Amino acid sequence: MVAGESVLLSIREAVEAVCKDFLQYEPQILLFSQVIQEVTKGRTIVKREGRKNGAWVTVEGRQNMHWMEGEEMAEYLCNALPNADLDPTMLSSICAMVFHTRACPAVHPDSGQPAIRIETGMENFVCRQCGQCCVSLDYHGELTTDDVALWKKLGRDDILKWVRTVKMEDERGHYRIWTIPGTTRLADVCPFLKKEPSENHWRCLIQDVKPRICRQYPASRKHASMTGCRGFEKAP
Repeated sequence: MVAGESVLLSIREAVEAVCKDFLQYEPQILLFSQVIQEVTKGRTIVKREGRKNGAWVTVEGRQNMHWMEGEEMAEYLCNALPNADLDPTMLSSICAMVFHTRACPAVHPDSGQPAIRIETGMENFVCRQCGQCCVSLDYHGELTTDDVALWKKLGRDDILKWVRTVKMEDERGHYRIWTIPGTTRLADVCPFLKKEPSENHWRCLIQDVKPRICRQYPASRKHASMTGCRGFEKAP
């Protein structure tokens, strides 16, 4: 990633990105409290209870406070955001809180409509080859048709044999990696990940053609911090 890299999102895309953040990670109760008060202009009160993964929340239409845990919190916020009529400045402030980086109002060059520019915070990222992302994260359902097409074009049958096609209800094909050849069982770890004991790191044996989901990790500094990536630690 180059220094100062950022993404430009429409207002709708920025709202969707905030929702996706709350839906994909473990409960972020303090952050939920901060954001929901901004979204509802202080009309929502959140009270935590010890170290529980939830909180008491005032909900419009209910006489008493309602107990919410992670998923329900995320859904409650996602329902409130699109109807909040947030101006770009306020939405930028929310994005900065959620993504742990700088965000500011902008104008989309294609539509001329208000947009939000969000910095990725990736300028100081250095892969430590710790293997955390490959060993601990679930990428089994994230393979794309472009990945498969590339491997077919290159004749990489050694990779393709670890790919299983699953038919969805709408008859579209969906891929599962890494599936042990000849079975429907998933491998415990990526078969193309090799431990280098003498150097205490892991090496990708298909680095030049690895799946897009692997190439894009981590997408931001927030993504790295929430998934255990060591790429921002100081070198020993």
